[in-house]
Amino acid sequence: MNDSSPQPIQVFLVDDEPSVTASLKWLLESVRIPATSFDSPVDFLRAIDCFDGPACAILDLRMPDMSGLELQQALAERSCDMPLVFLTAHGDVPAAVNALQAGAIDFVQKPFNPDAFLASVRKAMRLARDRYEARVARREIEARLQQLSAREGDVLHGLLEGRTSKEIARRLNISPKTVDVHRANVMRKMQVDSSGQLLRLLGRRML
Repeated sequence: MNDSSPQPIQVFLVDDEPSVTASLKWLLESVRIPATSFDSPVDFLRAIDCFDGPACAILDLRMPDMSGLELQQALAERSCDMPLVFLTAHGDVPAAVNALQAGAIDFVQKPFNPDAFLASVRKAMRLARDRYEARVARREIEARLQQLSAREGDVLHGLLEGRTSKEIARRLNISPKTVDVHRANVMRKMQVDSSGQLLRLLGRRML
């Protein structure tokens, strides 16, 4: 998040027909969108197991070893929130609707309009960036929370409930002055300047 240059978004193409992935890759790269293609869903899953950057995927709905819907399920089981766009044949619209209901963001029918395809990919890329940045932000917050002592965590919980130092002190059976010391440590470790900022950062996640 602090890097001045954003991490590039990976666009993955998964289709069992190499000619299809080759043509899609050419189209994307013609508008300066780099893409990585896979002819096998299994190879794709293996490749992304250790991948953690911003990414989206274009999946063929019908593949012999693993269908697009099965691949979508496999990604969900890995807690992968990668935005998905499905390529479908004319008769696959009901299955494509199922894919959308399972979280896919769009489907494009073959033979597809290049402009419509590129619009779907760009939509997926924007969403990939948003999800990645949200994921990084969550990790940064978790890292800050891990720095808190048990007592600081108790004080933080009271602050999120909107309690005053005196109310927190009575609940924890310590002095208000001690609460204020812990509160200052919480603010410093969470990198905020006020209770309002703290509440906006954490919301109701700890309540």
